[in-house]
Amino acid sequence: MSRPSVGSAAAARRRERRSGLARLSALIVVAAAAGLAAAVSIGGSPATAATLAEAFATAWARHDWIAVYDRVDRRTQASVPYAQFAADYSSAWRTATVTRVSVLGRSVHAEGGSEVVELAIHTRIFGTLTSTYTLPMTGTGSARRVQWLPALAFPGLYPGETVHRVTVAPTRGRLLARDGVPLTSLASAANIIGSLGQATGSQLAALEARGFPAGTEVGTSGLEYLFERELAGRPGGELFAGQRLIARTRPIEGRDVRSSVDPELQNEAVAELGSQAGGIIVMAPHSGEILAAAGSPLSLLQPPGSTFKIVTTTAVLEAGLATTNTTFPYGTYAKIEGYKLHNSNNEDCGGTLINAFAVSCNSVYAPLGVRLGATRLVAAARAYGFDSPSPVSIAAESTIPSPAGIPDDIALGSSAIGQYQDLASPLQMLRIADTIALGGLEPVPTFATGVHPRLRRIVPASVARTIRKMMIAVVRYGDGTGVEAQLPGVIVAGKTGTAQLTLPSCPSSTGPTGTTTATGTTTTAPTRTTTTAPTGTTQPPATPTGATSTTGESVAPGGGASAPSAALPPVAGAAAVDPLAHTAQVSDSATGTTGPCGTSPNNPYNTDAWFVSFAPAYHPRIAVGVLLDHAGAGGTSAAPLARNLIADALAQGF
Repeated sequence: MSRPSVGSAAAARRRERRSGLARLSALIVVAAAAGLAAAVSIGGSPATAATLAEAFATAWARHDWIAVYDRVDRRTQASVPYAQFAADYSSAWRTATVTRVSVLGRSVHAEGGSEVVELAIHTRIFGTLTSTYTLPMTGTGSARRVQWLPALAFPGLYPGETVHRVTVAPTRGRLLARDGVPLTSLASAANIIGSLGQATGSQLAALEARGFPAGTEVGTSGLEYLFERELAGRPGGELFAGQRLIARTRPIEGRDVRSSVDPELQNEAVAELGSQAGGIIVMAPHSGEILAAAGSPLSLLQPPGSTFKIVTTTAVLEAGLATTNTTFPYGTYAKIEGYKLHNSNNEDCGGTLINAFAVSCNSVYAPLGVRLGATRLVAAARAYGFDSPSPVSIAAESTIPSPAGIPDDIALGSSAIGQYQDLASPLQMLRIADTIALGGLEPVPTFATGVHPRLRRIVPASVARTIRKMMIAVVRYGDGTGVEAQLPGVIVAGKTGTAQLTLPSCPSSTGPTGTTTATGTTTTAPTRTTTTAPTGTTQPPATPTGATSTTGESVAPGGGASAPSAALPPVAGAAAVDPLAHTAQVSDSATGTTGPCGTSPNNPYNTDAWFVSFAPAYHPRIAVGVLLDHAGAGGTSAAPLARNLIADALAQGF
């Protein structure tokens, strides 16, 4: 019989060793799995007392009441509903103003079978408290649980004790103007100071989390709301476990807040607005500081009219569809989907893009909007801040329909000239003008002083420079719609807007339920609900009902813009602005030519007047936005007010 070779014997020994190692590895895996199974209960809770205590404390530190509840004994789970359990634990956290918790080290076994875990409890009012959780145990192995007592709602409590707090309220700070004078002494600032009241909803929850009891007066609107944290300070008081004092702290008084509001400009803005409904806002371009706010410039949402052409021009230039020297045919109307969209007063306009912008020629801009397309138009508006919460939290959000919400070319052309369902506040439109002023960089608007300016690029610098040139033309051209904003020795850049509104129901041949626009188009009388903004003012719903007419600038002299022909049907679902939302003074009744039911085709009550501007154009020091509700043309009604404010601001040294 042949003997195996040395090589084959060695190979056999290697195979045997590998087989043995494989069996050993399998045994190790099985043993590890068995050990893990032994360490975990059927319900998923650690079986050893130490790991159970640490898991309980960790869950409490994470504010994870479900995990805490899962580790208490079954008798407690049967007798104490989870909702009550979680409410008691959350209440203890709120009372102590807990912000976060750290577990310090491992559990230590104590006499009587309890486990002790040390915690660092960080609170908003009382600093950091070091306490121990003493956790009694019940059961063994996989059935082991924490034997629950109500005192376990907070570490360090003895049986029968609860945690409670005695609060000492701080003194509220004062709102100041930028020169240090209390805003309450400035009668013209009443509209922006806001009010104090009792917190509700999410504001109440935040108030209690800060350690203030329910019923504490807080800022509910205006600057009182905006600067609530700074003005309110931090409460002090004493924290008790039963009758035992755990911690004591003094209140931190609220601090005075120096706002950006300039008393002289605020007085001037309020005087310029007078009894007219609308809003005026004045801003320092480079810092974004809001220097004055009269009326409702943050919360009033209206169709922006031709001021929106800044947005449309931005998109057109970025898409390469035109330059300032691109020429367009002159005409009194543009035809879109078979409908004639007439310029105001049948104005014959066209020529270069810069001329069309200066005279606000809708028969050029509406077709440009159609060529541009809804996707690019909406994207440009959103880049400027539409459809996003305002950086000023007390301001309303300006909106534009989604591309899918602009159903046809008529709606698209209307949206491109700031009509259809476009809605904007004076603050939003001034932010857009300010972005052009700074070469495409937008500062974050603020009512605070001394804040380092935060700038973000919105449009390329080359595009911004081009639009600045076009905005200068609006004011400097003899036929420009903004010539009344001219100032001797100062180059002013601006853009007018005249937004067409739907009229209220009036006695007419259309019947009591109809509304006749200036062009003779009959629409359904609008309805409107209102919602309360943080400022306490009302604003239109995000998707108003009713309709707006596709019209544009009325200028005097020269420059023109669009009004639809009588054949142009109303666009279903377009944004309606209720003309009776404000009590503007009117000169005639339903039988006259002006006023809510006036029959004049140039009835100023039919339109909102807009103007956004900055100066000096090449080295901007001041920016002004004006919206006058039911006030006629932007160039003749709003631009002079902006001019006066610019002159006042520059005279002050801004």
